[in-house]
Amino acid sequence: MKPIAWIVMATCLTLTACGGSDVSKDGGSSSSATNPGSPSTPSSPGDGGTSKAQAGWSKVAAIDGKAPEIEPSTTIDTNGNTLVTWMTSGPSGGLGNEMWGARYVPGSGWGTPTRLDTGDGSHSMTGPGTIQPQLVGNASGQAVAFWTEWMPGPNAYALWARPYSPTTGWGTPFEVAPSVTSSTYTAGIDDQGNAIVAWPQAIDLLNSRIAWTRYTTDGTWSTTALIQMPAQTGPGAVTGDTNNVRPMISVLPSGSAVLAWRQTNTTQSALWTATFDATNGWTNVNQAVSDTSLFTTIEFPAAGMDTKGNITLVWGQLDVTSGKISTTTMSQRYVAGTGWQAAQAVAPEITEPSGFIATPMLTVNANGVAAVMWAEGGVVLQASVADASGTWGPLHQLTEHLDTTAQQYPPLVIDAAGNVTVAWQDASTAGSSDVLAASYRNGAWSTSTLFGQDPQDASWPALAVNASGAMALIWQSYIQNVGSELQASFYTPGT
Repeated sequence: MKPIAWIVMATCLTLTACGGSDVSKDGGSSSSATNPGSPSTPSSPGDGGTSKAQAGWSKVAAIDGKAPEIEPSTTIDTNGNTLVTWMTSGPSGGLGNEMWGARYVPGSGWGTPTRLDTGDGSHSMTGPGTIQPQLVGNASGQAVAFWTEWMPGPNAYALWARPYSPTTGWGTPFEVAPSVTSSTYTAGIDDQGNAIVAWPQAIDLLNSRIAWTRYTTDGTWSTTALIQMPAQTGPGAVTGDTNNVRPMISVLPSGSAVLAWRQTNTTQSALWTATFDATNGWTNVNQAVSDTSLFTTIEFPAAGMDTKGNITLVWGQLDVTSGKISTTTMSQRYVAGTGWQAAQAVAPEITEPSGFIATPMLTVNANGVAAVMWAEGGVVLQASVADASGTWGPLHQLTEHLDTTAQQYPPLVIDAAGNVTVAWQDASTAGSSDVLAASYRNGAWSTSTLFGQDPQDASWPALAVNASGAMALIWQSYIQNVGSELQASFYTPGT
């Protein structure tokens, strides 16, 4: 199984870098253990009923009850149709050796699952070097599923993709990249169904660059290319042998996109951004943040862009001052027509003796409202929301008991009105691993909603939202004498 991915311990206290899409303490906190919310009980999402759903979260129900099912990913379209992908066992018995997908239609229920991968059932998709599957979808119900698969031979894990159309179903599988071992990839899709995926690609033994390809709705993939980076000079330049790692993309409905990634030569780092449009390709490829001090480490950039071209960039930062280590989540905003503004801390720095640098998770809607969250110290899930002008609101503590055995990033989503929802794996109750969710609406955070009953063994929440605020939450739950099965709850917005 993969180790926890959203926290990295900065053991490099000798001041070197540590390598490396759609959330106030003084404002109170939500506690799943003392005051959890409770899902409402409208027609079950799996019963195929036609009764009108009540506002709020629906009753928890299994998708099909056919364990073992792990590592779900999900999208939801304008009409509430929900697409889900997951891993299961192949004929050899290896868990995670097959990938499947199914679609939920309100009033009809779940359709028959479809096998998505092209392997013979013996190829591992969840071993060391693999990356969690991603499913990206748009308001029309078009989607592309991505996964990594062991391909016997010298290239190890390959990155695969398969498009989906609500009118024709699943398209042809495509091998995007022959080797992505120990890397990561990032993907997004526009309202026309065109998708972009980017990943680090080695160009020789000591250097890597960001590679990308684009899928268009005529069923073709563009030739893989590298994002061309201009040479840098001056005190912020990262020179010599460099690795470009951890790309994070955000694609707008129009097809415009912004990509952020980290560049490092092991002693110095910088954060880069680039923007994309179908006419000009990748432009505005620039170093946004430079690490000019040996006493600062910058990690884990993520960026989002609004329809005006304003960009919100966030990252994790560690500073050493007078022998003390402090960490925080930083942000910087690009204003279209003006340029980059001064960097600012989303929250006050905290003293962090262990040197944890938390990975910030970011979501930005078309109007520029942004939300970021991160795991302070590894277990305290913090969040903040910024208005369209880039002003961050008060810090909000979602939980002090983030489950450190979690194996994926807690999902964070935002709708067109700026309502924010986050789901996470919680360890507030002894002997129980719970899936919880909380939302930010009308300037305030809700109490946490617990899905299922304590004690339980629930994990891997996957969350999707459409523009109107309808949501799908899918997770895996271990059921005694059954195994790990996928369960679901759907959110219906109130009036």
